[in-house]
Amino acid sequence: MYVKINRNVCDHQLAICERCLGKFLQNPFGYERQCFEQIVDDGKENITIDLHTGDEDVHMELTLEEAKMMAGEGWAQFVDFAVPMFRDTTEEPHSTTE
Repeated sequence: MYVKINRNVCDHQLAICERCLGKFLQNPFGYERQCFEQIVDDGKENITIDLHTGDEDVHMELTLEEAKMMAGEGWAQFVDFAVPMFRDTTEEPHSTTE
């Protein structure tokens, strides 16, 4: 599965964002949020996530086990930059869900 997420379109704080992605990782076909710009069932067992937050772009390829771990820990633990807790501005969403 391929997912493109633009955190810049959502004004929720980081803890809400992490819980939202965690719910998606636990139930990918039953959960979609405003920041999800693209969801594609590419037939792969792994979950590929392209995440845009602030000025950062992160590409993650997760096994099902890694996705479960990220769902519980929160995605900010798995990136190599400080993720701001709050946002000052948001962008307009660009949904292209397939």
